[in-house]
Amino acid sequence: MTFLKSALQGLLASLLLARAGQAMMPIEVVGKRFVQPSYHVEDDGEVFFIKGIDYQPGGSSAYSDDSKTDVLSDAEACLRDAFSIQQLGANTIRIYTINPAINHDQCMSIFDAAGIYVLVDVNSPLYNESLNRDDPDSSYNYWYMERVFKVIDAFKGYPNLLGFISGNEVINDGPSAKSVPKYLRAVQRDMKQYIANNADRKIPVGYSAADVVSLRAATWEYFNCNIDGDKDDISKADFFGLNSYEWCSGSSDWQSAAYGQVNSTFQDATIPVFFSEYGCNKNSPRTFDEVTDGVFGGLVDTLSGGLVYEYSEEAANYGLVDISSDGDLKMDDDFDNLKARYANASIPDISLQDVSDPAIITCNAKNITALDSSFGANFSLPEVPGGIPQLIQYGVNNSNIGKIVPLQGKATNYTIENSNGSSFSDVSISINPTYSISSLDTTATVSSSASSSSSSKSKGAAIVGAQPASYGTLFAAFTFGALALL
Repeated sequence: MTFLKSALQGLLASLLLARAGQAMMPIEVVGKRFVQPSYHVEDDGEVFFIKGIDYQPGGSSAYSDDSKTDVLSDAEACLRDAFSIQQLGANTIRIYTINPAINHDQCMSIFDAAGIYVLVDVNSPLYNESLNRDDPDSSYNYWYMERVFKVIDAFKGYPNLLGFISGNEVINDGPSAKSVPKYLRAVQRDMKQYIANNADRKIPVGYSAADVVSLRAATWEYFNCNIDGDKDDISKADFFGLNSYEWCSGSSDWQSAAYGQVNSTFQDATIPVFFSEYGCNKNSPRTFDEVTDGVFGGLVDTLSGGLVYEYSEEAANYGLVDISSDGDLKMDDDFDNLKARYANASIPDISLQDVSDPAIITCNAKNITALDSSFGANFSLPEVPGGIPQLIQYGVNNSNIGKIVPLQGKATNYTIENSNGSSFSDVSISINPTYSISSLDTTATVSSSASSSSSSKSKGAAIVGAQPASYGTLFAAFTFGALALL
């Protein structure tokens, strides 16, 4: 009953957010699964699988904290990429580096309208904007955490924010495995406290682990357990991302990529696990057979999907699209191959009611060091740096609080070409009318099942406050019914 109560509370909170004028339903974590609540209260929420792409046009090296732009500040580019990502069949992107001082409303609203969730890393490569794996003690400081909190403020208001990534590959060798882990859990603790005090919903926080097989199991056990068996341990990760490049198109299979070992390592997960990066580029073009045969094949009961590395062609040659200096885009053969794999992925339909009650695994340092003797399985977490408790309680006074805004248009002015060189004649994003409960200029036809009116909107007409059929009645019924159960 406690689990059902918690799930109902989470669902009710999401419905309240939607009722307040949001668009996409915020993703929640229930046990080992991501769950997407339903707009219709008579329907159960369903398990959400990530069919994603890592997204950082220009690469992280292009980021500058004194620039007036970042990867989510150019609405025209975001319209171009949202259209392309929809063609790919992806539902999630991961952003590695953003500037929390820049407004991201237009881009996040575009991705929201297009039905695309966003994972945001809170760090950057610049000094005092990430944990230093060689010196975690001094880099875990007031200025770093202030920057992290500003990232939270900048994105906490977007319903399509799937979660925050506390660190990427910070643990990547023996020395970092010894010294860094407790600082990462401390950062997650502080982030979740800040979210609890300064956000309107519970936003998942997790870690993205390096592709170092020898450290994988120990790192996982460290982030998956509850200190002292405390079920409310807020330093524990809400999800675990794994960067994995073992399966290379044309030369690997389930056995040689050791996907069976991935299954056995994560089969007892108490939180969602997914590939935060995958897609080896040893052979070209990539055929992405690991998508249908692995991630959404033999791993589908263990993983919650994954994000292919990466969207645009950068120095490492992993791109699915080429973006010219003038902003026009051409899809590569890799794009076509991944699109076909995503279209043929067998993703199970799992209801919220079929998600098991999450287990509690008590942290055990001996079990972790037995997996890797170099791992610093220390659960005495660092004290919060001076000044941070005040920021957690009162906020960082950031004026840049993101929100969904009306779109200025659906179509990009950039040229988008298929891999064969032919241009798309219509480069308008497709907007699911279900998401049109916010004041978005959708120009999409609204079906009778998604609007209280069966008449369609003319091209260019704004849909202001449109709601699913009988939404108010259903919302009220659910509210009182849920509160009675609680």
